[in-house]
Amino acid sequence: MKRNIFIYFVLLTALNTTAQELRPFVGIGGFVHLYSFEKDLQSSTALSLSAGLEYKVAGFLSPEIEVNYMYGKYKDNVDSIDLGNVISATDRSFSTVNFSFCPKILLGDHEDPSGDYIQILPKYMYSLINVRETSGNNTIGSPITERSLSVSSHNFGLGAGVVINFDTWYSNSLAINVCYNTIRVSNSFDKLNPGKEPTDNMGVYGVEFKYYFGVKRLK
Repeated sequence: MKRNIFIYFVLLTALNTTAQELRPFVGIGGFVHLYSFEKDLQSSTALSLSAGLEYKVAGFLSPEIEVNYMYGKYKDNVDSIDLGNVISATDRSFSTVNFSFCPKILLGDHEDPSGDYIQILPKYMYSLINVRETSGNNTIGSPITERSLSVSSHNFGLGAGVVINFDTWYSNSLAINVCYNTIRVSNSFDKLNPGKEPTDNMGVYGVEFKYYFGVKRLK
């Protein structure tokens, strides 16, 4: 129900701005998990792909609606255990589909089609998180155990970046953003292993590149 309300809100907001300039975009990014300082964990990386639409509301405000897909491998300090001649290994992977709304704030000379400017990116996200865990060892004939879990969660993000405009017939531009969001895939893995100490993943942070396609001819 909450997801439906969020989607209806975003669609109505976008429809009400049809008279304004709209710009679709695509993006790619790389992210790393953030842990508490008390945890001795390996780095877990993820690849992010996104697509969405930017629309202007005011001179300094250009909200975005976005669909984002993130995939990665999840590592910690017990991915493999050596028990004599038997090595027990666990492979963990995850994927998330994130529906987000970002009331993007523009700073600097954003009205100049050939100038560069700064943007601030507060973001609300509704995330569908899928995790998979495969366990086994190197003993011949040993069984391989596969488990998976799907959950949904509400998350928030914050980022900042620079936008580079291209001097073309259309208002095309490239954004380079540094961002953080509160997606905690460790919660799902902890539910798969209720007897173990919680991993305490505190979110993900990274860099993303977004390319905006102008639909309004400038020249």
